[in-house]
Amino acid sequence: MKTGPVKHSRIRHHRLRGVGILSGIALFSLLSYWYLFLRPVVESDDAYVTGNIIPVQALTTGIVSDVLVEDTLPVHRGQLLIKEEHNLSQLRLLKAESSLAQAVRSTSGLFHQVEMEQAEIAALQAKRERLTHDLARYRSAEPSGAVSAQLVSDTQDELDELNRTLDKAAAQLLKAQALVTGTSRLDNPFVAKAKAEFMEAHIENQRANIYSPVEGYISNRQVQAGEQIRTGQKLMAIVPLDDLWITANIKETRLADVRTGETVEIVSHTYGKEHTYHGKVLGLDPSGGSTFSLFPPNNATGNYIHIVERIPVRISLSRSELTDHPLRPGMSVKVKINTSRHDEFQPLTTEVVLTDPSYATTLYGKEVELAQKAADKIIRGNL
Repeated sequence: MKTGPVKHSRIRHHRLRGVGILSGIALFSLLSYWYLFLRPVVESDDAYVTGNIIPVQALTTGIVSDVLVEDTLPVHRGQLLIKEEHNLSQLRLLKAESSLAQAVRSTSGLFHQVEMEQAEIAALQAKRERLTHDLARYRSAEPSGAVSAQLVSDTQDELDELNRTLDKAAAQLLKAQALVTGTSRLDNPFVAKAKAEFMEAHIENQRANIYSPVEGYISNRQVQAGEQIRTGQKLMAIVPLDDLWITANIKETRLADVRTGETVEIVSHTYGKEHTYHGKVLGLDPSGGSTFSLFPPNNATGNYIHIVERIPVRISLSRSELTDHPLRPGMSVKVKINTSRHDEFQPLTTEVVLTDPSYATTLYGKEVELAQKAADKIIRGNL
């Protein structure tokens, strides 16, 4: 039997198969390494839709009388959302109005007091001039016996007493002037203080009605009619859906070529199949999420274990694409960042701008103006 060639053939076949398997493993490893680390695309499925969530809070303490909105309803800027009963706030406003009127009248009395003190001093000075003149005549007539020495003495005593009265009146005038000098009936400190308290009560009374600071959709309503609410209590949230972005958490080992300005494909499964949005990198967060966690890492304790952190990357969303296929904060998406042109961009730059209306509100801009007009009306009515 010729078993030698057959045996050698089998050994050669096994060797070739082993070499093929090893080559396949090496090729797979190279392809995996290229796919994961060398190709110019950074992918992440740890990405979420993010936007501004505007909290609506109670501005004053009171009882809710009307809830005028519900979850999912759209609201406009300045739309009335919640009504509180005004009983106590109106009483405080009336009290402040009375205090302001009293302050104006009292201040007017202070100015009149200054005028009265000045008039009294003028009368005393005229009397002193007369007594001084009389005393001079009496002294010139005393040697001839036309005037008695007693009259001269009495006139001198009267003049001395009048001088002391004048000193007292001058002090009273200084006291009265100290309360009004450099001011008018409109800006006297007593009036200014009462006016500020009235304006505060006026604004507090107006804030018993709660209006929408921005345009968006109601979410997470937590308030009911008849509920006692306190200042700062969260009542609901407003979510603007026309200015959203993506927060993609990228492993720190994949950030080498991620730059602000690079194009991004965003894939969502919200509409039953993959739908692609287009955006670009707006900026990289300056720190990892663990930095702001409840228990931030403390690697100096001796039990250090290296963990690859994820860094939040902010990615824009096209408003036109959002209009056609709306997204909502909290939705999960996948992102693909094209890093093939990373050399054209600078690291640590940002393209985030605060131009959206949800970053500002003019709702409270006229509160002081309206309160000022109401206060001035009271002041003019009591001058």
